[in-house]
Amino acid sequence: MNLFATGVCRSRCGHWVAPLFLVCLALPVTAAERPDVLMIAVDDLRPMLGCYGDKRMKTPNIDQLAREGVWFERAYCQYAKCGTSRLSLMTGLRPDAIRVFSNRDKDLADFRKRRPDAISLARWFKQHGYHTQSFGKIYHDGWDLATDWSVASSPGRPGEMLEVAEASGKQPTIIAERFACPAMQSPDVADDYFFAGRMTQQVLQVMRDRQVKKPRFLAVGYRRPHLPLVAPKRYFDLYQPDASWVARNQQPGSASPIMAWFNSDGYTGAAKRVGLTMPAMPTREEAISWNGYELRSYLGVPNQGPIEENLQLKILQSYAACVSYVDAQVGLLLKELRKEDRLKNTVVILWSDHGWHLGEQSAWSKMTNFEIATRVPLLIAAPGLKPGRTRALTELVDLYPTLCELTRLPVPAHLQGESLTDILKNPKSSEGGTACSQYLRFRGKYMGRALRTDRYRFVQWIEARTGKVVERELYDHHSDVAEMNNLAADRDYQQQVELLTRELEKRFP
Repeated sequence: MNLFATGVCRSRCGHWVAPLFLVCLALPVTAAERPDVLMIAVDDLRPMLGCYGDKRMKTPNIDQLAREGVWFERAYCQYAKCGTSRLSLMTGLRPDAIRVFSNRDKDLADFRKRRPDAISLARWFKQHGYHTQSFGKIYHDGWDLATDWSVASSPGRPGEMLEVAEASGKQPTIIAERFACPAMQSPDVADDYFFAGRMTQQVLQVMRDRQVKKPRFLAVGYRRPHLPLVAPKRYFDLYQPDASWVARNQQPGSASPIMAWFNSDGYTGAAKRVGLTMPAMPTREEAISWNGYELRSYLGVPNQGPIEENLQLKILQSYAACVSYVDAQVGLLLKELRKEDRLKNTVVILWSDHGWHLGEQSAWSKMTNFEIATRVPLLIAAPGLKPGRTRALTELVDLYPTLCELTRLPVPAHLQGESLTDILKNPKSSEGGTACSQYLRFRGKYMGRALRTDRYRFVQWIEARTGKVVERELYDHHSDVAEMNNLAADRDYQQQVELLTRELEKRFP
């Protein structure tokens, strides 16, 4: 079936287009005629993949998916933290509409009480005739909605994120205590020793089940390469990083404000648990020393101070190994679709909730507004879709309306993203646009809102209580892809700052 034969019902800008709307009315689609959907989410995955030009990486299966579909060179999350990012994607709402900027259950409950109209992507598909089923991590762990799914979800054990190998590697994995958990492990075990492999086998069983007569929406969420960085040894053996792997911009730009790159501000309590006192409002030197505490809070990495190059190389090897481990699991899913000749009637989408610092700007992990934390891999393959590559600026909040149009479902009224179907049809001709991200810093004291244009990344930090602008950042990607030179105070760029300020304020009314 060619999903584009009848057109779609919304344009890229989100407005109804009368001729296409009439076609949609004239050609009703039954549930049985709709394609299946396989949505693959990968936690903490920056675009460190072969298909994104990283020749060091061994990711043949994701690379093959990129060759068969459209891969988005410049896709961005709305918030570089899993809870908010995933909730934004699954509801089609931006973070300011959700008003959930933490991983606290109470904030989530308040949102769902306040916005009962924000029907999730999965529940929308379920209401329109799909069998919906979830595996692993789709929402932030513990935030799943039973009403989203046709059958009970399979997230694994409570705390499955902290799964580590038993000492001998011969007994089942254990769930480690959060602050007594090794940062890296590489036992010589089979893929299904860890949950990712076991989960893949669960998904394959469901894919082979012939009793489900409805079209399927399967959401499969891999937790790695989220910390702890654990994977079977054979994936570690694929990599022997050398000094060329180490981030070159390990010090933040001298003109970049501390709040831009200091991503440990939510971990003062974690440091206190091990008898350390992290400054609530650090100096530049203190912030560099404490930066990346999400990683530092795991065993095997110093809580504070320099991370020596040899240890950095081990971290890089571990991250790459986890990516290749997940790639192998994705390959099994795609192989099953090809074997059953179902790929021609399945929409496959792969995304990550945010990027990940590997030492850039002195940071490790996510939780900044920089390109390295907000840019994500995004691949879409669908029946009738020609393979291609696009540099159009896109956002994860766009995926909900896009999946609706690819499956010819109506688009709910509450969505704030824009369908990507126009880009999917003409990826090479689609350029420009903008993408927005944001992050709340220092326990809610400051909100940083970022605007990515074709050339610039512009960030404006405001005092949350008063709305007063306290800091600005401007990075010119024509000359500074590492975002080390903040030009916001440069006299030669003041006109550009004014233009971008007006554009940002339109995007964040």
